[in-house]
Amino acid sequence: MKAARALGALLTLALLLVGAPWVLLKIGSIDYLLQVDPAGLLTARAGSALILALLSCLGWLAWVVITLTTVFEFIAVLTRRRVRLRLPGTGWLRPMIGALVMAAVLTPSIADADPIRPPPATVPPPAQAQPTVTSPPATRPAEVGRVYVVQEGDELWDIAERELGSGERWREIVALSPDIVDSFTLTAGQVLTLPVTQMSPLENVSSHVVVQRGDSLWAISERVLGDGNRWPEIHALNRGQIADPDEIDVGWVLQLPDTAPSATASPEVAAEIPGEVHAEAAVGPAAEPPAGVPSQGPVETLTEAPVPVEGPVEAPIETPGRIAVRAGLPATDPTQPPPAASHAGEATPVDSDPLTVLGPIGALLALGVVAGVATRRRAQLLGRAVGRRLVPVPEQVSRFWGALAVHADDAPDPEEAPPPTTVLLGWAEDGSEVPIELERERATVLTGSEATAGLAAIVTGLSSAPWSEGVELIVVGGAQWAEALDDPRVTASASTSDGLAELARTCSRRRLAMRGRSLPDLRSDPDLDAAWNPVVFLFEGPLSATQFDAVADALALGEVGVGVVATAPAAPHIEHAAVELETELGTFRGKKFTPQLVGEPARRVLLELFRATGSTETVPAPWWSDSSSLPPNVLPLPLVGAAHGEEQPMPEPPEEHPHPTLSLLGEVELLNPAGQEPNRARMQCIEYCAWLLAHPGATPTVMTRDLLVAESTRRSNMCRLRAWLGTAPDGSPYLPDAYTGRIRLDERVTSDWERFEALLAGGVNSASPSALRQALRLVRGEPLGASAFQWHWAQTLRADMVSMIVDAASVLADRAIEHADPDLALWAVARGRLAAPEDDQLRVRAIHAFAVAARAAELDREVLALNRSVRAAGRDLPVELAHRVQLAIHLRDANPRPAEAVT
Repeated sequence: MKAARALGALLTLALLLVGAPWVLLKIGSIDYLLQVDPAGLLTARAGSALILALLSCLGWLAWVVITLTTVFEFIAVLTRRRVRLRLPGTGWLRPMIGALVMAAVLTPSIADADPIRPPPATVPPPAQAQPTVTSPPATRPAEVGRVYVVQEGDELWDIAERELGSGERWREIVALSPDIVDSFTLTAGQVLTLPVTQMSPLENVSSHVVVQRGDSLWAISERVLGDGNRWPEIHALNRGQIADPDEIDVGWVLQLPDTAPSATASPEVAAEIPGEVHAEAAVGPAAEPPAGVPSQGPVETLTEAPVPVEGPVEAPIETPGRIAVRAGLPATDPTQPPPAASHAGEATPVDSDPLTVLGPIGALLALGVVAGVATRRRAQLLGRAVGRRLVPVPEQVSRFWGALAVHADDAPDPEEAPPPTTVLLGWAEDGSEVPIELERERATVLTGSEATAGLAAIVTGLSSAPWSEGVELIVVGGAQWAEALDDPRVTASASTSDGLAELARTCSRRRLAMRGRSLPDLRSDPDLDAAWNPVVFLFEGPLSATQFDAVADALALGEVGVGVVATAPAAPHIEHAAVELETELGTFRGKKFTPQLVGEPARRVLLELFRATGSTETVPAPWWSDSSSLPPNVLPLPLVGAAHGEEQPMPEPPEEHPHPTLSLLGEVELLNPAGQEPNRARMQCIEYCAWLLAHPGATPTVMTRDLLVAESTRRSNMCRLRAWLGTAPDGSPYLPDAYTGRIRLDERVTSDWERFEALLAGGVNSASPSALRQALRLVRGEPLGASAFQWHWAQTLRADMVSMIVDAASVLADRAIEHADPDLALWAVARGRLAAPEDDQLRVRAIHAFAVAARAAELDREVLALNRSVRAAGRDLPVELAHRVQLAIHLRDANPRPAEAVT
């Protein structure tokens, strides 16, 4: 029935949007109005042709109104009512069009969600009481849930987000509330039925799983199946639903593959299963699966038979693919905070709490990672082509990046650089650091439950610490590290046998090359120092006794600048430095300490962060118009203005905005506030204002999470910001109270970045020279100024600011050079350099402008500076830029200097 209704809605819309104009074109005669004298229309006799022409005009006008209303309703549906566009005077029409759109777009999804299938019975462990099992009918209706009374302004998406935790669950409300009309509009006082239970983040329905916020196929596979590498199996089973494995939506119900261990495994067997996942839940009425799970006939469900539990549950029965249910008391005290450590194999959600995922990572290590990532980000911007955009960092990775940046603020300033292979193992009880020098120890063996996490911390420290820049790392079995870091100092060895062979070769070659000289003597020679940099071999997998013998044989050749780090279940028989690492306790030479660890969740996000900031991949920039994508009847603006000469005078400075304006294209500043500046937390208030401009309509929860502040701190600073912004001349506050749960600044509060975007909204390469000049005049310095790397949430925003400014300056400079106007070109380059002083695109255009102006001395200086910059960074100049520099040099040689031309 619902499928027929959807088909009918589609046909009706097709008749309105396609059939109506076809009829008007066939029988209408609007062109008759063009043949009639306008002055005589009022006095002319109304013939049939004139009446038909007027009716045709009315018909076309009505068709335009219906079409726009339909488009606006489609936008509202596709954006889940977050974007609402309304044509004035169409209040009577919107409900009808909205009903057709909703029926056409959403009814099939609801129809698929109607059959509700209860979960199959989960067999409890033998030690627990067996619950009573019943067999309900195959077509059991949805269980009636709690009642909700619609309030004024409520919408289905908002109710689902507020009451059920996710807006995507609105379909469940529709399935349980048959009195909802086809238009899905709600009225105050209407009674809705909400599902009985809410989906917890780890809730699973037998062989299905519900996608939660922040999930990926890898995360689901690791959480539910115990192995993230099994995500292709989930993708293969759900190809009809998942078009792109990198894009899955919250609320989707995915089928899971079968798992080898059975649900009847004993507690002893279950305790040995890796990758276990725990879900806190009390045994009660059988929970109904969410909408979207097809009915597959009669199944068994659990009744309300409680399971007796003696004491806290410590080891629930669980198998990969099934979520263990803990009955009775929770295994941990809910009043205690979760442990900071993130253990390997745990299914800690990456984006649930970045500080939790961060775990026991020291501030100094965080500082090294943040500094290294910032350098990689700058290199990305320098290598970006005009019209391209850096691939945005994934949201959960960005939040982790922000947590690292906040944590790095507490890093102490080292008094002096330690030896290059020094890493931090942890912190003693008195707060002092517990370091280890890997080259001096020669063989370091990590044991204990957190040995793998300790090894990951050592790799991260050696690859990011500034004093370890000369250390060469060979990660045996660590291809992911080498791939993500993309650092010539870090290489990977595929297998343990290959790594041991490479270790033996390296030690042998170095011993032969030393020719009786000592290592300190060789390093004291500046010409030989680099060749004798330390080399550290890190074995990710545990070594056997035979393999440790091979390590001992290689190191027996003496001190050749090689260190080895390995893990083992127990201390090996060879001579080594023993480090035992447990969750909250480490031991090194009898000294106990709190270990620094990089658990599996943190390791995974670190690798993704390194990949995201080291990749040379770019995507088309949204501020760059592509004429190939325009309709055939739309022509792009010319790249060079026809009236170029008329636009030579610089535009007048933009008049001051009378309302609060945030200045972001340079040092950040709040201009024209109507209230009193706060005595404290001034920069935090400005940051909050910038975040609200970038995230209009966000919730306080999201704001607290993204800014990584306590809720009490957020509320205090929001009060300060509200008082600072003040009220508009009409008495309305610039920062209204969020009574709806959504925070929005008054639309009159803006920023220079928004004005910059508005001036070039049609595309940087399609903008007029006047618009480009006016936009570039807004640039005062590097975007976000000194706050650039303090606002951890704004990394992608800042990269886009720099890229768009450089593109605008490059386009204007190219047009000026084409018109032999080097002064305008150099002005554009100078404005762009305020935002990106070392950008290659701008430097090359400056070289070209100096060549056009026959200013050879400045050209030579720019070429020299460009060469030095490229060599210092160890990168290559793109081929097209190198060709352009070469052409500019030829142009300089072909054009004599002005002084030579006079003589």
